[in-house]
Amino acid sequence: MSDLILRTELSKLDAIAPLTPEWRVRDIVAHLVGVAQDVSSGNFPQDFDAWTRAQVERLRTFDAHELIDQWQEFPIGEMLSESLAIALYDQVTHEADICHALGVPIALEPRTLSLLSKFTLSRFAAQENDLCVTLHLDDQDFVSGDGARALTLSATAFDWFRASNGRRSVTQIKAMEWWGDVDVIAILFASGFFTPAHDDVFEIFR
Repeated sequence: MSDLILRTELSKLDAIAPLTPEWRVRDIVAHLVGVAQDVSSGNFPQDFDAWTRAQVERLRTFDAHELIDQWQEFPIGEMLSESLAIALYDQVTHEADICHALGVPIALEPRTLSLLSKFTLSRFAAQENDLCVTLHLDDQDFVSGDGARALTLSATAFDWFRASNGRRSVTQIKAMEWWGDVDVIAILFASGFFTPAHDDVFEIFR
């Protein structure tokens, strides 16, 4: 990701990122740098929205190339344990958003996708919704809950990861291979923190 940002003209990094329409690509980079700084210093949010706004604001005077120098000081993917997977989830989400905005492929290591897949089980709130969820993703299974209502998905880990945080449309999410009499859209987006993409989203994953 650092190489991609550094070889991209600053003017292109000032473009709006379609999957985060309130932010430019440069603002996403600022957010990622801010998350890495905050995680490394133990500054975790009480108010997530205020936390992210503060990151973008405090780094506003740096251009995207200067931000990369700061980001490389905090290799978040190396220092994260499973208990801090939310930070990795956020980072990889926005790295993929940047690739989408710039029209380039995204590449993720299997280990990263596996950790993200396990984290996405929390999106179902299985106990609260009386669910037994099974995700068949690539060559791995992820299970959560022992409720009376069974819900199963078969998909690629990347497609499910992107669907889980609203980077797919309602039509695309419903078209995935689900089994179970469950309103998946209502459950996944109950909190309102994420919402499905307005239009279908197509990305290149390698």
